[in-house]
Amino acid sequence: MKKYRGIAVSEGYALGPVREWLPNLPEAGTFTHTQSPEKDRPREWARFLQARVGACSHMTELYQQALARVGEHYAGIFKIQLALLQDEELLLRVRRKIMEEGLSAEVAMQAVGEEYGNLFDAMDDEYMRARGADIRDVQRQVLQQLAGDTPLGDGAALPSEEDWPAPYLLAADDILPSQTLALDPGQVLGLILRQGSQMSHAAILARSLGIPAVTGVRDFPRGGGFFAILNGFSGELLRDPGEEEKWEYTRMRQEFEARRQALKTYSGVQTITMDGTPVELMANIGHPDDMTSVRDCGADGIGLFRSEYLFMYCEQMPSEEEQAAAYGAVLQQMQGKKVIIRLLDVGADKQIPYVKMDREENPVMGRRGIRFCLEHRDILMTQLRALLRAAPLGQLGILIPMVVSVEEVRTVRRLLRQAACTLEEEGIAHSTQYEIGVMIETPASVMMGDELAQEVDFFSIGTNDLTQFVMAADRGNPKVGALCSANQEPVRRMLRMAVDSARRAGIWADVCGEAAADPQMTEFLLSIGVRTLSVAPASLLSMRQTIRQQDLTKKSGES
Repeated sequence: MKKYRGIAVSEGYALGPVREWLPNLPEAGTFTHTQSPEKDRPREWARFLQARVGACSHMTELYQQALARVGEHYAGIFKIQLALLQDEELLLRVRRKIMEEGLSAEVAMQAVGEEYGNLFDAMDDEYMRARGADIRDVQRQVLQQLAGDTPLGDGAALPSEEDWPAPYLLAADDILPSQTLALDPGQVLGLILRQGSQMSHAAILARSLGIPAVTGVRDFPRGGGFFAILNGFSGELLRDPGEEEKWEYTRMRQEFEARRQALKTYSGVQTITMDGTPVELMANIGHPDDMTSVRDCGADGIGLFRSEYLFMYCEQMPSEEEQAAAYGAVLQQMQGKKVIIRLLDVGADKQIPYVKMDREENPVMGRRGIRFCLEHRDILMTQLRALLRAAPLGQLGILIPMVVSVEEVRTVRRLLRQAACTLEEEGIAHSTQYEIGVMIETPASVMMGDELAQEVDFFSIGTNDLTQFVMAADRGNPKVGALCSANQEPVRRMLRMAVDSARRAGIWADVCGEAAADPQMTEFLLSIGVRTLSVAPASLLSMRQTIRQQDLTKKSGES
């Protein structure tokens, strides 16, 4: 038996034979012709344009398939690809290679696709690097059309079940979003990728399809034909495991499935400890489409609506009307329960393609969160107006990310007043009934906790960023991964300080981030006075079960 470790990107366990897939594009030399005489260049350009139309049509079909399988939020991946296919700069580059350099339509598309892909691959930002797969997917769609819609290379599509008897674990260097969408969870038990990251669209789609997946396993052997075990929680892979390991993981998989079924009994009960202490258990979402699972689990509210995902999966800036509709839909569906919407939090690992964002040596500590918003007042004011327009539909909370000073809060409050004045002048319905809060996710915000608490209605403690800043450990770096735990004593002390500041000011404090959904942290968080937790919808029922097993009369509150 040999062990390999990668990045866990989709939860679950999978056991079975490994099949190697080679979904690579053909080399330029495999095309039937590479150069065109000058007289044929207009014909090659026309061939490309026709192929592009066909690819756009196919991409639209993929979008419709994704809508049915994974919902509108994740289907937005294919909207991004469609926008790439219609990009004027891409078209101009292909035209130059055909009309000026005399390349065939195939070779021109191959060359431009590689130029774009390599450009993304070289970027420091993880999110932007992951977009290289999107341009290669677009490239493949056009080449598919130019080839007459026949399979390209060794793996434009998965082999049939006759060739590969199901079920199995699928291994590949990488997989494109359109190919991921085609995976059948009944056939593909798990996904093993040597490349990719948590931000890749393949990883996002695997999670939405419920397929356990591990990426970044660069040393995983090629060829397949052997048995393996995949742990979608730890990122561990076992090649040629013994009977004992097979038995153990089979048991773990069965228990995992049994727990998922048993947790359904917690969907209609109160979130309350054994001694009768009520706890608000709220949900984190990124899009209105996530509301189905939130309602099914009976969340007490939305503790974190990551508004940036409305911006990231669009080909252009969402308008005020689009934003107001999205925020209003969530407020309405929560029927008077709290909905905390975080202001646009981009920068670092989250980029929006239609806004130029300068390269930074250390983007995690750069112009992100409220810093970005205050530099782009037009974007911020549009969002504030949209929030005020949605406010009459429910109990709105506005959350300011990456705060380090009181002045940032006061500036946002001033801009909210300006937004309300302009809406009033324009006769547009809105409300000024809302709460305003700050993300406590930097050591500075913790140390300024007493002052910040005098300015706001609530704290939302973001444990992911707070942990990496306190421990001086990049949470995207696996070499220091052991330090990136909120259960470290320095982080626990920071959490206690933040909660104490909120208590002294008489405001409520919510904990979000991974620590909120970590059962090992639950006892500590409740013992220091946290009464609101916000977790991913998938963790709601398990956390309700954990909270209902706590007895605060037996806890000392000591860390």
